[in-house]
Amino acid sequence: MSELSHQETEQNKKLRSKFNFEKYGFYSVVPFVDTQIGFGCRKKLNPQDIENVSGIGIFIPNQTLNDSSTERKAFYATATYGKEFGEGIQMRNNRKPFEPLDLESRDEFFFDINTEKIYKYAKEIDADEMLLEIYNKHIKTTYLLHGCVLRLKLRFWRVLLPWLFIFISKTFHYFLLLISGDRYTYEFFLQEEKLNGQIISSRMDGRVARSREVAEIKEEDKEARKIDFFGNKVPQWPIVFYSALHLSIWFIFKYRKISTKQTEDFLSNNFLVVLYVVVSFWFIETVLPFLLKKIIKYSSILSFQASRKKINV
Repeated sequence: MSELSHQETEQNKKLRSKFNFEKYGFYSVVPFVDTQIGFGCRKKLNPQDIENVSGIGIFIPNQTLNDSSTERKAFYATATYGKEFGEGIQMRNNRKPFEPLDLESRDEFFFDINTEKIYKYAKEIDADEMLLEIYNKHIKTTYLLHGCVLRLKLRFWRVLLPWLFIFISKTFHYFLLLISGDRYTYEFFLQEEKLNGQIISSRMDGRVARSREVAEIKEEDKEARKIDFFGNKVPQWPIVFYSALHLSIWFIFKYRKISTKQTEDFLSNNFLVVLYVVVSFWFIETVLPFLLKKIIKYSSILSFQASRKKINV
């Protein structure tokens, strides 16, 4: 947020005067000028660490402040940790397990604009209690025992679960490639689907349009490589997989000396063979790829959502 102390409102000055920043080691206290009520401050986790600091921001969005339906306005509190540079803090790409936790609170602390009292839910508290509680939650992961449960929870939601969904997505990506020759991926942030390197859907329509011409050329190439199968033109790759699958099953049955008499009786009926081939190939060539693409897509979505799940501290 922008910082210019000379534009600070009188109400914000009164609010800041309630805090004993220096007593608890906070410094660089500055008001926010793009909100009528709001300020930021910093604190070093380790006095010997001259680079990394915690940044605490406490403010009431103007839209909330101007809402006349209630006198108690919810504070929006944030805490982050990173390298200090100039007037800001550099965001981390990867948070280490024992580093402070980036957090935000939107519905825990309140400010009565008439009485100028601070509340945690319905309980009145003083300003320092609010600031210290925000900071202590922020550094909870730095404690060996006290932060153990929280670190495990974070590792499960932010690391293990996203990895599991990504593993599922990639596994079925390669399975789809094996049975159909198609490379399908889904990227949640852009809500973008790619098939064989070409964008087939995206929330950014222009990206789809640029891929359409190349995709049509590749589709023509695929049409040219179709082969005749039981009187129908079918894609080459799926029929090769289909044939290899059945050959593999036949060899396994023979190697294991499994009786195939009933299967041989079934295959002696040409009509039943045609029905079996049509239905089973339709499942492998159409139904199975459709299901695999859905699994790939929703596994990617679940991975993204798990990695960004809000966790109560």
